[in-house]
Amino acid sequence: MSKKRANRYRLLKSYLKGETKLYGLPLSAIVSSTSRCNLKCPMCPRAISEFANKDIEFELFEKIVEEGKDFFEFVIPQGGGEPLLNPDLVKMIKLCKESGIRVGFSTNATVLTEEKSKELVEAGLDYIIFAFDGATPDTYEFYRKGAKFHKVRENILTFLRIKKELKSKVFVTLQMVRLPLNADQIDDYRKLWKVDGVDEIRIKEDEIKIDGVCFEDAKDKKIKKSKKLAPCHYLWQGPIYIEENGDVYPCCHAWLAEPIGNIKEKSLAEIWNCERIVKMREAHIKGDVSEFPECVNCAAPRPKKILIVGSFLVDVFSVRKIIPVIEKLNLLYKIKLFD
Repeated sequence: MSKKRANRYRLLKSYLKGETKLYGLPLSAIVSSTSRCNLKCPMCPRAISEFANKDIEFELFEKIVEEGKDFFEFVIPQGGGEPLLNPDLVKMIKLCKESGIRVGFSTNATVLTEEKSKELVEAGLDYIIFAFDGATPDTYEFYRKGAKFHKVRENILTFLRIKKELKSKVFVTLQMVRLPLNADQIDDYRKLWKVDGVDEIRIKEDEIKIDGVCFEDAKDKKIKKSKKLAPCHYLWQGPIYIEENGDVYPCCHAWLAEPIGNIKEKSLAEIWNCERIVKMREAHIKGDVSEFPECVNCAAPRPKKILIVGSFLVDVFSVRKIIPVIEKLNLLYKIKLFD
């Protein structure tokens, strides 16, 4: 059995047994390649918070990959900014691939040139999400402030052409966050992106829920403090979130909370079992997360336990490909797969 598979099964065992100190590391990591962005989208965390507007140093990214290479199945070089703005992004992808880690990220595709598309594909990119939030120019450009519908669509079509020419297996997802102005465009969106090379069209629920932008009935929803809720799987399997300055968070949804450590000062293994995250796991097992505002106010979907257990049984790359299918079942067919 490979080290990574053994790590996954150990984490599953710990999750099922309610163990709060874990052996190994999370299955995946989100590492902020940059907190710079060229757009001003109203539904983005950048609309309600300040970011450092810096790129991660490549040496720090190397350190993270070196510590995690025997455990990480997937790395997402993405944070509060647009990954393509970091000039070292292709180097990061190559490093992950050389270390036996699959890699993927989400992009607004505004600066995606033909040359950059070719570099990404040739580097071995496994997965890419194109964030394109509307089926018409007016709607798209309202949510993607600073982007141009036709230009960005052409950038994506060029990437898809290069994917085909190079016979790449990179998994391409076209993603629209469901919001008030685009909610009635889902069918048109699917038609718009029914294009050769697109592997999945994802209609994603809004997880940020900013007043004046989100659906009115969504902005006050908070996690239930119920023992019937399964403990949050992020705290056992990841992805852990690391900002470009080295600050580490238990997950990307906790980005407004205090970091649980800094990888420049401690190893990832030490941080993964620090006092705060251990207490967070204990709180989730007990069903009372009231001491952790980042959990009380979390808007992330909470899968039912059967889905969580299933996610431990297959590799992270496969899970990421399956997620949009599960969301579709939940949204269109009202199959209750989330609490």
